[in-house]
Amino acid sequence: MGTLRELRKFKSTLILILAPVLLLPIILFTPGELYSEMACAYTILLMAVYWITEVVPLAVTALLPLVFYPFLGILKAKTVSVEYLKDVNVLFLGGLTVAVAVEHWNLHKRIALKVLTLVGAKPRWLLFGFMITTAFLSMWISNVATTAMMIPIAQAVLDELVSEQNGKSSDSSGDSGRSTPKDDPIPSVHIHEPHDVHPSSHVVCPAQPNLLVTEIGNIGEAQQLGARLAGHNDPSVMYVPNNDTSSPPAYSFVATEDDTNEVHLSLPTSVCSQKPEKYSKSSSQVEQKRNSEDTLEGPDASTAQLIQDSDMFERTFSQRMDQEKRNQGLAKALTICVCYSANIGGTATLTGTGPNLIMAGQFRTAYKEAPEIDFGSWVFFAFPGMVLFLIISWLWIQYLFLDLNWKEIFPCWSRRSPMTREEEQMDAVIKRQYSALGRMSFAEISVFCLFTLLALLWLTRDPGFVSGWGSLPIFKKGYVSDASVAMLITFILFVFPSKRPNFFCCRAKNDAREMAPVPPLLTWKVVQQKMAWNVILLLGGGFAMALGSKESGLSKWIGSQMTPLNTIPSGWANLICCIVICALTQCTSNTATATVFLPILAELAEVLRVNPLYLMLPSTVITSYAFMLPVSTPPNAIAYSYGHLTMMDMIKAGFIMNIIGILVAMFSVHAFGGAAFHVFEDCPSWLDTDMCSTNQTAVLNNATVAM
Repeated sequence: MGTLRELRKFKSTLILILAPVLLLPIILFTPGELYSEMACAYTILLMAVYWITEVVPLAVTALLPLVFYPFLGILKAKTVSVEYLKDVNVLFLGGLTVAVAVEHWNLHKRIALKVLTLVGAKPRWLLFGFMITTAFLSMWISNVATTAMMIPIAQAVLDELVSEQNGKSSDSSGDSGRSTPKDDPIPSVHIHEPHDVHPSSHVVCPAQPNLLVTEIGNIGEAQQLGARLAGHNDPSVMYVPNNDTSSPPAYSFVATEDDTNEVHLSLPTSVCSQKPEKYSKSSSQVEQKRNSEDTLEGPDASTAQLIQDSDMFERTFSQRMDQEKRNQGLAKALTICVCYSANIGGTATLTGTGPNLIMAGQFRTAYKEAPEIDFGSWVFFAFPGMVLFLIISWLWIQYLFLDLNWKEIFPCWSRRSPMTREEEQMDAVIKRQYSALGRMSFAEISVFCLFTLLALLWLTRDPGFVSGWGSLPIFKKGYVSDASVAMLITFILFVFPSKRPNFFCCRAKNDAREMAPVPPLLTWKVVQQKMAWNVILLLGGGFAMALGSKESGLSKWIGSQMTPLNTIPSGWANLICCIVICALTQCTSNTATATVFLPILAELAEVLRVNPLYLMLPSTVITSYAFMLPVSTPPNAIAYSYGHLTMMDMIKAGFIMNIIGILVAMFSVHAFGGAAFHVFEDCPSWLDTDMCSTNQTAVLNNATVAM
């Protein structure tokens, strides 16, 4: 046992060394005519093991094709290198650059708070506001950054609610509404500066990394990321004694180490789960009053008064416990809705999450003659399903954590009830944070206009159902892509001024500043710090892997092994693939899952003689539907780290969410896949495979016999 315990410390090192050695028989004991196929399979299996176990960063594993493909004679190095900066990678780079500008000028927080001021403070509509805002932002910026920005706002609302119920002044009353460390009103999500002392839990933590730099979909980093965002960076935590004994800290945690040298961290307890001090004082007050009345009025009067006080105490205690239960339900609902909405919203756009771009790139690599998967066609396919799933999720979270009141959901059926005191307080804290942002600056207006222009150009370049601006005679056919538009807006961000120019006709009448150059909206230093370069490498690794699979003949070999499956109805095959992918993505990175399994689904589609997109589209969307575990996605880990949710809460809510997600994905591909991508066209002209050739030959022979 002692030896095994010691070996567990070196688990990553053992996997790193033993995996390539144990996979060597794939190359050594294979027939000569299958050497290229098996050499490519060796590389892909090794990458899959490293991706799943995360013994090295995902982006580093994605570089392995540059090593193994040339050395094993699969592809030339210059051919593999091109895959790491394809058109799709450039598109993602442009989208991330715009996201950096939105976050840099705090535009995302202004949008979020504005939407929350419009939906009102009723718990279910507040929940709806958080969900639609998070989903919309997640369509354009990373799920991690969206979640980390929205949950502190939700926590501010919860803190204000609890402090109002306890009759205490809120610590967040003076919140500036700006997403800076010193102004953040939430103790548990205080973004620490170097050696900053947490104001409530008295914990010293180092500076936090930028959220956009955090690797999207890295499951191994998910729990650490959530802990850091909640102010609990375990490797460097130092406890500072609390000298103020008047009020105990609202958040606490204890790190213990057992005999297996594993550190167990108890996550922060919810503010809503703490009992007010009135509970502990009421019984003693009744006892003191009873003793005093025994001496003044005699036993009969004191007994009657005690009974009356006891009844009043029971009613008060029951009311407070009911209120406490409602607070806990609201805390769970607001926390879990943010991470779920971030996962759902990213599926609506091509640049919203990594798996979408991986699928588009792999499809382009495997089928060069097929129509391009562009931004507009993807939105046409995925956006309606995202909206439908978001509405169903809103109702499910209400049912699970709040009371599902149909009269409040449809107020036209009943009179609109006035806001309670707690709801007014929640509404006030949101409006106060929004007011503290002040008027929109010149930079915010500029970024918003460029962001809107980018979205419109993407959507209208080639919508599919009508001719877009990309088909105008001034452009050569096939020359302009979504990446071209993204790079145009990116260039403008680096040259457009962040303040109104103060020279000649551009100068304001009351501007007394000396004429001087104005800094641009973005600088390379800002982009270099916040850009998720690792995700771009991860996408390139997936494209290189797909190219090697095709050029080596591995794809055809896998397809030949799947021939017995051609009797399965395509609908049932699609459903089975969705279920398998959904189960795998709960415990593995969504990007790794998509990279490994999408080529297999393409081969299966060829065996079934259906359009590969019929299987690839729903499975790609499903890879983002990881709801059951805190480590499924970084947004889940962030939400779980706040302490409102238990593991059973996430499993219970996530299990039904996964079932709904599979049904919604199947609905989307059947309802919108045909119009957007012609997924019901069996053996399309661009699908040049032996299966389709055999099928077409059989059809021609039957037609000849009939004649």
